[in-house]
Amino acid sequence: MCLPDSPPTTTRRLLLTLTLSLPLGPVLAESAPTDAQPSDLASLMQGIGGMRRLPVSGVQMVQSGEQVFFVSANGRYAFLGPGFDLWHGMRLTSLAEAERLMQRIDRSRLKLAGEDLGALDLGTGEAEVLVFVDPRCPQCAALLDRLKTVPEATLKTYRFRLIPLPVLSQGSQQEALALNCLAETDRPGALAALLEHRTDRLPAATGSCGQGAIQRALVTAHLLGIERVPFLIAPDGRLQSGAPADLSAWLAGEEGA
Repeated sequence: MCLPDSPPTTTRRLLLTLTLSLPLGPVLAESAPTDAQPSDLASLMQGIGGMRRLPVSGVQMVQSGEQVFFVSANGRYAFLGPGFDLWHGMRLTSLAEAERLMQRIDRSRLKLAGEDLGALDLGTGEAEVLVFVDPRCPQCAALLDRLKTVPEATLKTYRFRLIPLPVLSQGSQQEALALNCLAETDRPGALAALLEHRTDRLPAATGSCGQGAIQRALVTAHLLGIERVPFLIAPDGRLQSGAPADLSAWLAGEEGA
């Protein structure tokens, strides 16, 4: 699998805005009065009297018997009380439950729009598969070659939304920009260039052409914690880092695919 770089500074500036816009679903009644169940993070923030950023770079979930609590990565802070996965709208009651939720997202709540991320569609099916790829990633190229050979029946069931995610180098960013710029006027031509590995021969993007989709894709990847490409999200929200060994089995949700 190909390893991405850290998001550029311009991308990091967008993180808070996008985070506040993510629909997070109702907060559980145990965490708020029944007459105050905010539907997103922005409304959850209303009424908070103050906020301070703690010197915490990460948090680990710990379980001792039936008790679940959270400890900062440096061991300085411990957080007691109920914890919630706001993206699923569920209380974290055990390590096993947290692990299960970590391996998927609730697509009906997050509503990731492939078209906003510069997706190029392969197939016409209603079941959407998001596929993040870097134009210069060899493993991504191999996965694209596999997708070109999937049966026609599969393409009528699924729609593979190929999202350029430039994480490997400056060259990746230039090729992804050129690809997205072309897609603004010629989506079939952009799809063909990606599938045929011709992104290095596309005319360079000028001005702001293609930049919006690239920025949104990078921010989304950061929020989702994408650490490898290719990265796939199944129609049912299952997350797959790296190409599945058996694509058909993975699409069907079979264990070990």
